[in-house]
Amino acid sequence: MTGGYAYDHAWDEELLRLRGLELVLDPGTRDHLLRLGVRPGSRCLEIGAGAGAIACWLAEQVAPNGIVVATDLETDFLEIETSKHPNLQVLRHDLTAEDLPDGFDYVHARYLLEWLPDKAPALQRMVAALRPGGVLLDEEPDFVTIFETPESSAMRHVMLAAMRYLESTCPVDTQYGRRLHDDLIAAGLDDVQAEGRCTIVRGASPPAAHFLRLTVEKLREPLIAGKRVSELEFDEAVSMLEDPTASVMFPLTVAAWGRRS
Repeated sequence: MTGGYAYDHAWDEELLRLRGLELVLDPGTRDHLLRLGVRPGSRCLEIGAGAGAIACWLAEQVAPNGIVVATDLETDFLEIETSKHPNLQVLRHDLTAEDLPDGFDYVHARYLLEWLPDKAPALQRMVAALRPGGVLLDEEPDFVTIFETPESSAMRHVMLAAMRYLESTCPVDTQYGRRLHDDLIAAGLDDVQAEGRCTIVRGASPPAAHFLRLTVEKLREPLIAGKRVSELEFDEAVSMLEDPTASVMFPLTVAAWGRRS
């Protein structure tokens, strides 16, 4: 796991984890994109498209004459969707090393830049993919809501240990959301704005609690073996995420957007 992405598609629970994240975040993402003007005929680029829910939704919004290009390092989840949406194209792409196609009205990414060691070049590639006047919308997490607020000390300890473990083994910044606004300004975008949204979820709620549970379950072995948490603490935190009477704050999601000159 050291040096790479911790949640690759080889893990048999990854599609379920991504679906959980989509179900929590997609309503807010769709609202942002509609307010920014996505409509029939738009050309859209979805970077790091994951399981493809937003890419498919965009394909429906821009039909019949618009197109959507969806990129990812691993495109197997996306390729399942292409036959359903003739205006959706899938591109295997590494944002850290390759330029993107250009001329897009809208470029969107979510929970992507947090994982990249060199965010500025990636952002420059995203901006370069826009036509003049095109809009970039990026959404990134800030785990401050989980680090500071859970009532369960075990939950807080396990989540903090899990994220710090990731930061020690991967180039991830689990509190990148607070820096996103300034990075979009530094990338040269105009009219940059940002806002945050945070969902409070019940334990055992299928989308959100499953995403959080699977996010930490993937790290169970190294966290316990490395004595970052005890097995008892880990089990208590997972139990909270499976308890319908318990409430947990989801990570703060910061959405920031701006326009290319």
